[in-house]
Amino acid sequence: MIQPRENFNHDSSQERKQFNVLEPDVLLVLNESKKIITEKNIKGVPDLVVEIISPTSAYRDKVVKKKLYEKFGVKEYWLVDPQSQTIEVYSLKGQKFTLHQSSLLLPELKISLADIFSSPA
Repeated sequence: MIQPRENFNHDSSQERKQFNVLEPDVLLVLNESKKIITEKNIKGVPDLVVEIISPTSAYRDKVVKKKLYEKFGVKEYWLVDPQSQTIEVYSLKGQKFTLHQSSLLLPELKISLADIFSSPA
């Protein structure tokens, strides 16, 4: 079970040992998966997880969280790197993430990197 920490209302050490509680920067649950959304939290695996990399989170996001998201079946994992102005899109194929040029989960979504990484006016 993967749950965003900000929606996980009771933070006992027993529950943390029992579940893998992660705090993604952004997550998406598609309509067909919406039964995992409860009033208090998300009880299950989101369809899409986005992590925004910082110098202090790079290893955790690129290695630790990626392995956990892959293990628990997150369909798509995006790594947004503001420093290199890139977005890596990983889609789950079987039980492994594979790198793609665009989203397989949201094929009609088109993102302009210039728009994402441009400085506010």
